[in-house]
Amino acid sequence: MLKGWKLSVLGIVIVGLTAIIAPRFGLIDYGRSLSLFTLFVLFVAALEFMDKINGKKKKDS
Repeated sequence: MLKGWKLSVLGIVIVGLTAIIAPRFGLIDYGRSLSLFTLFVLFVAALEFMDKINGKKKKDS
């Protein structure tokens, strides 16, 4: 089973492929697709950062 950073990387790859393919079918324009992909990557990075901070706090106490 995928856990931790592997799941994040898989999610980024899937959303990235969707961001590339969706504009080709006319579902969304390229600018909006790129901005939504960037927002998703920042969201995943924030979740990973929060998980890393939370892990350090649990180890300290």
